[in-house]
Amino acid sequence: MKSEFGKGLCYCLGLFLSHAERNRHSGLEKYVGFELWFNAASDHLFDLQIDSAPKHLRKRMDRFRTKCIIFGHGFPKKTATLNDFAWAIQEAKDLLRLIDKANKVPTEKGDYE
Repeated sequence: MKSEFGKGLCYCLGLFLSHAERNRHSGLEKYVGFELWFNAASDHLFDLQIDSAPKHLRKRMDRFRTKCIIFGHGFPKKTATLNDFAWAIQEAKDLLRLIDKANKVPTEKGDYE
């Protein structure tokens, strides 16, 4: 069976972040609410394989996924803000960096991430 929005851990986080990059270049947030952005981006989190994450990150990843899906799919209805958008982007980046660190991959937060 083929996945419609991707399946994996880092792969799905990367797909989620790719929506932020598209948004940054298009200025989309000026024209639509952040809920629409979360709706498209959070689709990639439905098959986020949290069980394959380092054990100490699993609860944090679950909170990230749950919050993003709530913003994007309205269960219950929640209005997303620019701060929610910024938090989600930074949290996805931080999680990717922490996964690298747990796998003993040298990692450092960049000044221009």
